[in-house]
Amino acid sequence: MPRLNFHHLHYFWAVAKEGNLTRAATHLHVSQSALSAQIRQLEEQLGQPLFARVGRSLQLTEAGQLALGYAESIFASGNELMALMREGRRDERQVLRIGAVATLSRDFSGRTFCSRCSRVTTSNWCCTRATCWSCWPACACTRWT
Repeated sequence: MPRLNFHHLHYFWAVAKEGNLTRAATHLHVSQSALSAQIRQLEEQLGQPLFARVGRSLQLTEAGQLALGYAESIFASGNELMALMREGRRDERQVLRIGAVATLSRDFSGRTFCSRCSRVTTSNWCCTRATCWSCWPACACTRWT
């Protein structure tokens, strides 16, 4: 499987944000035809059109909206990595998973567990709703401090 070209993805992201190929090309300091070719290559690689032409503007297709979400996530992760390395911190991120059966009160809050994770500075939360107790093991925390 061919690898994703991050330059193509960045160009796609810029065009999606601008909504206009000419303005995006100006901001990226590339020609409009070169930018169009890069977008076309990405569309061919993904096998989906990412934009629909509406008058003089471009609108994201459903596949384009999905790709934009992934692009933003990828770039946010890259920025996070750069900041992490610049600061010199290499702490492991800890994940706290809280599972609850559907019959649990809606007032239930993750704050109940704050005393258990007070030392955690960076947290990811994964809330899963199960309809039976047999699903509970899939929700169990993998690590308590």
